[in-house]
Amino acid sequence: MAPLGPDDQLHEYFGNIHMHTTHSDGSGSFDDLIEGAVRGGLDFVFVTDHNVLVREEEEGYRRGVLTLVGQEVHDTEREVTGNHMLCLGVETDVSDQAKEPQRLIDAVREQNGLAFLAHPIEEGTKLFERLYPWHNWEVTGYHGIELWNFLSSFRGFTTSYARALLVAMLPHRFTVGPLPAMLAKWDELTQERPVVALGGTDVHAVVYSLGPISRRFMTYVECAKALNTHVLTRVPFRGQPENGDTGFRAENVRHDRELVLEGLRRGHCWVGYDLAGRTEGFRFWAEAGTRTGGDEGASLPSGAAATYESVAIMGDTVTLPAAGSLRLQVRTPDQAEIRLLRNGRVIAQGYTDTISYDVRDPSVYRVEVWKNRWGKPRGWIFSNPIYVRRAEEE
Repeated sequence: MAPLGPDDQLHEYFGNIHMHTTHSDGSGSFDDLIEGAVRGGLDFVFVTDHNVLVREEEEGYRRGVLTLVGQEVHDTEREVTGNHMLCLGVETDVSDQAKEPQRLIDAVREQNGLAFLAHPIEEGTKLFERLYPWHNWEVTGYHGIELWNFLSSFRGFTTSYARALLVAMLPHRFTVGPLPAMLAKWDELTQERPVVALGGTDVHAVVYSLGPISRRFMTYVECAKALNTHVLTRVPFRGQPENGDTGFRAENVRHDRELVLEGLRRGHCWVGYDLAGRTEGFRFWAEAGTRTGGDEGASLPSGAAATYESVAIMGDTVTLPAAGSLRLQVRTPDQAEIRLLRNGRVIAQGYTDTISYDVRDPSVYRVEVWKNRWGKPRGWIFSNPIYVRRAEEE
């Protein structure tokens, strides 16, 4: 792998995941959704209507946006609400397995799809007491979790009717990032195995009313400009051909669909709050090399020679070299508060656009970036981890 630098050869695409249309309980059609995606400049969308799969009918390139279709599955007869699962990349409807979460996960895996636990931890208020968390944490084999559910992140702020109205009118003034409990749970899960995190808008674009005042809360275009999942690929999208060749077009869709799924499968992605500033260009990678002197986390001494070669990007597992060291590199598109975390605890931070950190111990390393917007720090970027293991752990 060539060293990652300003001219790295990775291809970056970003899009909205977890979206609803009139095929379930969303207020808009696929055309309405794509209008928002186009205005938001998205490369792809992943639509996940409740307990229905309309892939053959709706999937493909639409106005230049790669439109992918999965489903959000849950047991509609369950007395205690929750256990919603995003089923991405499935070829056939798996909602008939909703009553047993483990069987549902297994059914998704049998189709080489990806199972993500949707809004697994939620917080409510007396105004919004109905929650939909994940209950069955004993299940195994799911691929990842929805780290930041944009829609549900507003519920905790609706402590009164007046506050609810303010949230509806000025939502960007309230949300600050994933729930702390969700971040802690993710760190706990990644100590056992790789667990990929994505961001979901959960957009329904439903009109809410409070007396004579009504507003369409979190429209498709607002969500497209807000919370996205950015995916890195080794080869570029083929895109939509201009010659109208339907066979070639279908081949391109299959190719680009697999690139998105593979990026999510491998964790080569991050959650970006693009409303606070475009996160395009963020990178987190590991380099192996030989260094002399210094402790863990220290910079190379002046004049010391070292040769580093990129060996992993976010989502990858890397083995500590027998000799030399492993250097973690972070680059952001703008200066902000970068936090490098090891097993969920901050080990390096600074207001900057780059961080380098030398490590010698096996751990799970991830990055958070916080940016001041609208009067307070907002979660801007949440990377998937780089998993550092010893050789004998492989």
